[in-house]
Amino acid sequence: MDFSFSLNSEPVKYALIALTTPLWWPFVRELWRELNASLRDEGGIFGAQLSSKEIERLNRAQGRRESPLLSETWDEHENGGKPAARGPAAGTPARTRPRGFR
Repeated sequence: MDFSFSLNSEPVKYALIALTTPLWWPFVRELWRELNASLRDEGGIFGAQLSSKEIERLNRAQGRRESPLLSETWDEHENGGKPAARGPAAGTPARTRPRGFR
């Protein structure tokens, strides 16, 4: 049997992971919380579909969460976020853009 010490052995790898846990654990925890909060309306990562009363209770307790994602076409991107003019739309009121990808 060869009992020589090697940095590439499994005990050294597990010890390295355990010793560096205080460095990477806060990042993993915050990523988990953010992902779970972004899926709040759907019940979280592993949760079941929430009822409308449960969603209303969460909105009162934590506030309404608005998605930071905004669907934008290439024309709007090239024009600085303004929709491209397509015909006579001078009297048309500006509509609010829906957030998210629904």
